[in-house]
Amino acid sequence: MRNLTLSSSTILVALLLACSDDANSERARSAALVERGRYLVENVAACSNCHTPRDDMGALIPELALSGVDCFIPGANGECLNVSNLTNHETGLLRRTDDEIKRMIRDGVRPGPGGDEPLFSEMPSFVFHNTTDADLNAEIAYLRTVPGVDHAVAASGPSFVLAAAVNPLDLSALPVPSSGAADPAAVLRGRYLAAQAGQCVGCHTKHLDGNPNFLDYSGFFLGGQTFPLPLPTVPISTNLTPDVETGLGSWSLEEIVVAIKHGTDKRGDGICPPMPFGPQEGYAGMADEDALDIAQYLASLPPVVHAIDDQCRFPPVPAGEPALGAL
Repeated sequence: MRNLTLSSSTILVALLLACSDDANSERARSAALVERGRYLVENVAACSNCHTPRDDMGALIPELALSGVDCFIPGANGECLNVSNLTNHETGLLRRTDDEIKRMIRDGVRPGPGGDEPLFSEMPSFVFHNTTDADLNAEIAYLRTVPGVDHAVAASGPSFVLAAAVNPLDLSALPVPSSGAADPAAVLRGRYLAAQAGQCVGCHTKHLDGNPNFLDYSGFFLGGQTFPLPLPTVPISTNLTPDVETGLGSWSLEEIVVAIKHGTDKRGDGICPPMPFGPQEGYAGMADEDALDIAQYLASLPPVVHAIDDQCRFPPVPAGEPALGAL
């Protein structure tokens, strides 16, 4: 009887330890999922670049992270594009289901009183449509942990309302990387970060307002898109193909990584917003290996001659003073 009792006790302890191990493993998996989502939301997709309010100096306000922005883009007749609250508050995503959030990110629609309402094209759902299911689940897991902020964002003005959502980006239409790339796996990872989970393609391809594809399929990564920001010179996205004269062909991979993460070009000039660089901004926290993968992908693209006259420097250069790279 004594042996039977000891045996039962041993079995019970073993079961309890197994349950504890399972619980610890589940917590570790959950924490890893949330961390992956945080990295994607903050450092790859750079959602805070649009969804976090800024102070008068243009710096992100940490305590209002992802709480939405009033009048993100001013329009005609006093209208505004207002950017939604993504925090866990009733005025944010608290009452949205995971499926509803997925459709907003991936399909560019949200449920409304009369059915699905298309999100404005500044929300790059047409890019994020090609984010993997695993990464999309991770992003939602992270968004569920963002502290709630009470900020009811008004509906955008009529000129920022679309009749239909923008078509998802057709990955087969992207330029084919060179077959001679030194690291084909890195090139594929870079394409994912630049054109599926991240926004490089969305800013460095010209926008065609009113076109169901929104992006100019004849000019992926050729730049030329202007951004009407309150700067002395209007920023224009640059040619990211490896053309020696008009693109990145004379840049080393390391110089491209510095530009992505620190916002400084090969001459030492600062790159203007909306490039999300700097201590508070998303790309500063991008992993070096991911930035290098993006650089390898861009270097593998077919070079295209497309000169962009981007005179914007950041911080803005006072009139009459040369840019750093010209000294």
